This record gives sequence, structure tokens and C-alpha cells, in this order.
Amino acid sequence: MENVLPGVVGALIGLGGVLLGTWSTGRSEDRRWLREQKLKSAADMITAGLHLYEAQLDGSDQRRLSTADRVAWQDRLQTGRSHIHLLCSPETRAAADRFSGLVWRNEGTRNVSAQADVTAALRAFNRHLRGEIRSDGRRRGPRTAARS
Repeated sequence: MENVLPGVVGALIGLGGVLLGTWSTGRSEDRRWLREQKLKSAADMITAGLHLYEAQLDGSDQRRLSTADRVAWQDRLQTGRSHIHLLCSPETRAAADRFSGLVWRNEGTRNVSAQADVTAALRAFNRHLRGEIRSDGRRRGPRTAARS
């Protein structure tokens, strides 16, 4: 019986190590997946938002967007924004709403949001998103605007 006890203890320690390794790997893969989803959603939202904003500017080649193209870009903007709302923190969601609101608010009118406002909203959104992605879910304080 004395020879069996060290073997059982060794087996339990080995099993504990395997379980800990499996848990750690799964958690790392989950964080990586979430990070990739945040990046993809943000890229889609930013691309659509900027495309729609530029279509509102006078002298833009984008001004000739067909109704179907405009609706498709609006759909991409809203889909990306929805994904951001599902995946990101309240601060990042608010920044995404501000950016998309500036783009969407005047869509189809001659009253275009000021470029400085759109740029500031986009920078704020990027800053919040980068903070989330860099920390893999553990929020850091927002970075200064000069460093973004």
C-alpha cells in the first residue's frame, strides 16, 4: 500500500496540471476570438461610416452612390455597430454611437457634419477600442488624444 500512495498522488497532480492547462488554453482562445471579432466589426463599421460620410461631401466621387449602394453601406454600418454593442464595453459603444450618429444624422441631406467632429469621434472610438483589444478585456485608462 505504501508504494501505491505516491503513484496516486503523482497521477492526481498530473491530472490537475492537464485540467489547468486545458482551462488556460481555452480561455486564451476565447480572448483571441473576441479580439478578432472586435477588430473585424470595428473595421467594417469604420469603412462603411467613412464611405457614407465622404459620399455627403461636395465634390466627392462618392456623391453618385446609387440608392442600393447607399442602403448596402448603411446596412454595413449598422451591422458593425450592432456587433460593437454586443462585444464591447459601454465606453466603446458610446464612442461608436457618436461616430455613427455623426455619419448617419445628415445622410442624404446637404447639412454635412463638420469634418473635425467626425474625425474626433472616430479617434475616440479607435482609442477606446484599442484599449479593449490591447488589454484583452481588462480595461486600461484611455490614452491621451496626442498618442492616438
